[in-house]
Amino acid sequence: GLWLDEYSLIGTIPPEISRLVQLNFISFRRNCLYGTIPSEMGQLSTLTYLRLQENALSGTVPDSIFGLSALEILYLQYQYNNDWACTRSSGEVVNIYFSEGDATNGMNLGLIGKILDDNLANLTSLRDIRVGYNHFSGTISPKISHLENLGILRAENNKIRGSIPDEITMLENISEIWLQ
Repeated sequence: GLWLDEYSLIGTIPPEISRLVQLNFISFRRNCLYGTIPSEMGQLSTLTYLRLQENALSGTVPDSIFGLSALEILYLQYQYNNDWACTRSSGEVVNIYFSEGDATNGMNLGLIGKILDDNLANLTSLRDIRVGYNHFSGTISPKISHLENLGILRAENNKIRGSIPDEITMLENISEIWLQ
């Protein structure tokens, strides 16, 4: 796998990452990655662990990610309102509080779109999902009950609205739910 936490990586996640077909984990936590999550990551069928939190990713989560049936851990939290900076070899500082690390682009808004909708139910191996501190919207699908292994659901500080479906009580392994 790739474990590159806090390496001060600056730039986008290349779509060519999908060529690493035997990867079972990717962790790029706390770098200065911006842009979108490449849809090609959905081709990594053996991926069990995807940890991209504390970067400056934006856009929607590609539908292809919801086809990763082996995925157990999905961490996408803290993509905005995150004052983390990296320094290029030239000495230029890239602060991911701003879109693409550049203050002239305005504030980074993080990931958007629906995250807890019906697509999530396809991730039947999922044990832990942390997507807080983004701008996700929508509602929580009743199909969340299909995630029989789910133990942690953290989606705080998003724009998720509506009532919590009764089906969430069917999650026998759940130990944490953060939705504030």
